Amino acid sequence: MLVWKVLDVKKCMNAMLASEAFDFLLLSDAQITTKIHYEIDGHLTPGYLTEEERRMESIPEEGCIPYGHLRGVCFDVIKGRRKPASFRFTFLCPRSGIRQIIAQGQLAVRPEDVANLTLNVKYANEELYITAGCTLHTFTMDRAMENAWDAWVAGFLKRLEIAVETV
Repeated sequence: MLVWKVLDVKKCMNAMLASEAFDFLLLSDAQITTKIHYEIDGHLTPGYLTEEERRMESIPEEGCIPYGHLRGVCFDVIKGRRKPASFRFTFLCPRSGIRQIIAQGQLAVRPEDVANLTLNVKYANEELYITAGCTLHTFTMDRAMENAWDAWVAGFLKRLEIAVETV
């Protein structure tokens, strides 16, 4: 697990809220505090959408909605003359991304052994931090999957030209 402090908060916020850069990630939850507190649960309501509707809206079977479906809502809550007091977003890497990271790194991990790969974005006191997390279904001393996810997140931030420093 690595933690990065974002050095250019505005650029990162623009990438997250005003571009499609984060849209492929699944939104587990978001908490945004402005003049009031908002909580968004990104988990699909069981039985609400048919399988056909899920396919038509490109919603994976993981149970959480892609962030791109909610980005506009989040942007509308955050935008304004004043900065938000705080926010926290918990993103999940989709299963297809997990399989790709395992294949690229030639890791000895089965995709079904990975519970989730998380990307937490937290803003408070005018500072923005990004944390990568890896949870496996079984205990192992092997940190290859965690290290591969950390490297992927670092590369993602670099591709977006978001300046960070490791904390």
